[in-house]
Amino acid sequence: MRRSITLILLVAAMSALPLAFSCRKPTEEEAQKSDTATETAPGGTVTGEAARPSEPEAAPEEAPAAEATPAPESTEAPKSSDEEVDAGEKPDKDEDKAEVPPSPDDPSLETILSRYYDAIGGPGKWTDVKTMKYTGKMNSMGKVFSTAIVYKRPDKCRIDFSLGHIYFIQSFDGKEAWKFNPTDGSKPAVLEGDDANDLIETCDFDGPLIDHKAKGHKIEYLGRETVDGREGFKLKITNKTGSVDYYYVDTKTYLPFLVKGKAILKEKEVDSTTSVGDYIDTGGIIIPYYFEFDLEGLDENEKFKVSTVEINPVLEDSIFTFPRRIEDSY
Repeated sequence: MRRSITLILLVAAMSALPLAFSCRKPTEEEAQKSDTATETAPGGTVTGEAARPSEPEAAPEEAPAAEATPAPESTEAPKSSDEEVDAGEKPDKDEDKAEVPPSPDDPSLETILSRYYDAIGGPGKWTDVKTMKYTGKMNSMGKVFSTAIVYKRPDKCRIDFSLGHIYFIQSFDGKEAWKFNPTDGSKPAVLEGDDANDLIETCDFDGPLIDHKAKGHKIEYLGRETVDGREGFKLKITNKTGSVDYYYVDTKTYLPFLVKGKAILKEKEVDSTTSVGDYIDTGGIIIPYYFEFDLEGLDENEKFKVSTVEINPVLEDSIFTFPRRIEDSY
């Protein structure tokens, strides 16, 4: 499931690519236009419960027209919490709660996690998988990007995607995270701060739902919630770095179908929702082949379809390390 978070990084990066299609740095005028367009783009779908319109506050009884004295304050009905929200502002949903609170009849958190592991193939199958390679197509901004993602236990990964001769790379070699982004210049650069932490979390081979305590993560069971007619166990994952994601695990299959969290888009934290589906048995392990991303600030949802999956391909450590020249990474 960490692969869904990986692809959020791609979505955020691709929002900056249109000006790089000519394989040159944008002019100052083009950059200003790009920033303006992004700032004025309508936001993404609200991921939480739709906010209810505020009910109009009951007006106090009016005094006769001849008397200008306002109605006494004691006759005014107290404002509800909904009425205290400014006009046009939508109250935030409390994501730390579920529609149906935990019940004694629900499986325990440990049982949910154990059944999830079994549903994707079980420890016997997954421990035999040392490396993985994905290829696929990302539909974004009306264009199709070729994508390749490779993983190596315990925490190495690399993401490549391209459109013609434009390439974008993010990689973590177990110690250092780095990127190559043609919109930022022609040289690879070390990732720092939240950008590095996001990629490092993503490179966890098994993801946050497996051996979470040993990795320093915290998982809480919040209850049951139905999204688009599908009921899920809602889990809150507080990662070691402090970032928070909400996983929805199908109550029948125990496969995650939705992840809510945060992403960075143009140096701003925005809401993100990832829908996951098309689980396929691939060499004895169950893998999702379809991801759809709803990122606040983008006009349209992004879609990624996995084309091929290789189990245990030969991957040298050198492909993950920071290159002296970008050509050294190929």
